[in-house]
Amino acid sequence: MSKTNANGPLVDAVISDLDGTFWSTRSEVHEKSLATVAALDDAGVPFMIATGRRAQGTLLGLRPVGLHTRPGILMNGALVRDSLDGESFLVEAIQLDQAREVLDLFRSGDLEPVAYVDHPDTDMLVGPGGAAGNAYLARTVGYARVESLDVALAENPVIGFGAFGFALAQLQPIADQINAAGLATAIIGEALFEGNHGLMIQAHDVDKQTGIEAWCARTGINPSRLAVVGDGNNDRLMLENAKIAIVPESAPAEIREIADVIIPRNEDGGWERIPEIIGL
Repeated sequence: MSKTNANGPLVDAVISDLDGTFWSTRSEVHEKSLATVAALDDAGVPFMIATGRRAQGTLLGLRPVGLHTRPGILMNGALVRDSLDGESFLVEAIQLDQAREVLDLFRSGDLEPVAYVDHPDTDMLVGPGGAAGNAYLARTVGYARVESLDVALAENPVIGFGAFGFALAQLQPIADQINAAGLATAIIGEALFEGNHGLMIQAHDVDKQTGIEAWCARTGINPSRLAVVGDGNNDRLMLENAKIAIVPESAPAEIREIADVIIPRNEDGGWERIPEIIGL
């Protein structure tokens, strides 16, 4: 059901996840999605990205379509920026001792993860282990190989860890141990590009909703007057807190249940409905 308001938009900003939501699994943005962003701009409604991705991977897809200067939440809320290609005004790093224990638990499961840092050019560190395969590294940007992740941890505040393209049976015990020990938050999901599953690690009590609240406090935007678009479990909190929760029809059933409005996929031009939904 659409919602309209003759007195203006029903929300003060629109915030969207990326993968499977604002762009396709190939990081392609539909022309109708870009037209919607232009309509939001014309109406003076801010548009913000909220993603689990790191900055360089996000910019790789958004810079070509001119959206690299939008405000953004990165790494599931661990980093928040006024401009995606600028500096982070909020950085939620994992404490060094806890980061070392997390690394040890990965290694106990025969994996060495990649480590994420807040750096303008190089925000992913790859050690000698195999959590990032050559095929993935050949098509990504903003990473550096290091001889030792142990040394790198001591030299760089670590925002998170990741390992992608592995069996759930290998990742689940690592995630369970990290969560049980209270070292950080471990999140397992499907690995969209590598296939199989992925494991993301970030600091405790950090998620996209905490990033939204930090951005709203900084900008003076009312956090209770937001339209949020998302399709995954890492979007759940921001969808539940939204004034209007918008979910693509391709989302899992448990996420569609949260929705106020369900739209077609980005690939099918579903974003063209958003201006009407928010009362433009």
